Amino acid sequence: MGQVNQPSNLLDRLKRAEAELRRLWKSVGLASATISRGGLTLLQDAFLRMVDDNGTEILYMGPDTSGKQVLTIRREGGARLLFTQGNQAFGRDFWALTDAADRILVSDDAATGVGLARPWLPVQLYQKFVPRTITTHTDGLGEVYSYSTIDASKITGESTMWEGRASISHPWITVDGLWGPATGTPTVTYRLKVGGATVAEWSSALGFRHITADVSAQVGNDWTGVAITATASGSGVIACQPFGCYLHQTL
Repeated sequence: MGQVNQPSNLLDRLKRAEAELRRLWKSVGLASATISRGGLTLLQDAFLRMVDDNGTEILYMGPDTSGKQVLTIRREGGARLLFTQGNQAFGRDFWALTDAADRILVSDDAATGVGLARPWLPVQLYQKFVPRTITTHTDGLGEVYSYSTIDASKITGESTMWEGRASISHPWITVDGLWGPATGTPTVTYRLKVGGATVAEWSSALGFRHITADVSAQVGNDWTGVAITATASGSGVIACQPFGCYLHQTL
């Protein structure tokens, strides 16, 4: 009589067959899969990567070279479309949407963790006084600028000179303009107010100045008042001419 295989031998064969199938799956890779319930969980810094038929990495989700978790989506050809990245200076992650030249179009602010970084948004300011005259000023490079002035005697108490409304979407605001005494010897103090709160105050000789202030506490507020005020004393004429006002990222 022939020898009959014992169950233990059959189990060994099944185990060997399963091991061979696992080896084959590992070498061939997963061609197609459907998950109808539950999900896919990647543990211990595992990553998800998608490569197109040209060998270009289109999607990567996982740790970067420093171990920080990141996401990168690329265009056909490899240019970045959307990515997250850690900011070493501030220790926060940020996300960014880019154009085909890898310029950031939209991103959040990594320094404060509050509000947008790009794009910068202008704040439209409207003149609240009748200018004495439009005067000219020559800077150190020989450029001539026209600007609005007002007699210091016309300013009673703290007066609003320029005003507008904005949705506070960024953590910082900067106003650029020409300030200071234009003629005579008046003294003048300017204030930048956002939502009624003074965020910057300055006095100077006649000249151009960038005035920058932190408004991160007001991010998310809509129809917020943005104003430039002035208080003045003495005789003469003062300049009060903003040339631009922007909400922007932490610089």
